[in-house]
Amino acid sequence: MCSWYVSYRAGAGTVMSLARNRDEAISTACDLLDRKINVLEIGPLLGMPDPGDIVDSAEIRKLHAMRIPPDSAD
Repeated sequence: MCSWYVSYRAGAGTVMSLARNRDEAISTACDLLDRKINVLEIGPLLGMPDPGDIVDSAEIRKLHAMRIPPDSAD
């Protein structure tokens, strides 16, 4: 299983955070969006990604909108 990255804006630059897998990368991206941080994309860190492996900012926002907020998950 390969690592995944989450790229996002930080000030005038772009930062990359690492995740163990796709699900963790999505969770990290959603957490960043909760903090009003501009997430650019997520994708596999190594090798040539298959079509559909790269998740762009629009798709991340859709996934974020479908997520149940942590405080309402009783």
